Amino acid sequence: MKKLPIVAGMTCCAFAATAWAAALTVEQRDRSFGVTELEVKAGDTVTFVNNDIYGHNVYSDTEGAIFDIGLQEPGETRDVTFDEAVVAKLRCRIHPRMRLQVTVTE
Repeated sequence: MKKLPIVAGMTCCAFAATAWAAALTVEQRDRSFGVTELEVKAGDTVTFVNNDIYGHNVYSDTEGAIFDIGLQEPGETRDVTFDEAVVAKLRCRIHPRMRLQVTVTE
């Protein structure tokens, strides 16, 4: 077992942990999301990248994750931060077959 060095007359040290939120990307192409399911932690931000030739409008009406990014033109990116644990159902108002389930954990 490795011993910690004595620092300024102390035999133990305090360590601080920093929690960093993750940044994840979901691509939109061919009138679909690049994934159908995504798991993130509360506080994580998901960037929606429209790599399609069509505009999109990603939204969720799931309680705890209600949002609407508005019209997202081709080439644009939009960020959504998920703040609480929830299983959110995402869709596109322009292309109703586009579906994505985002599971947000604590």
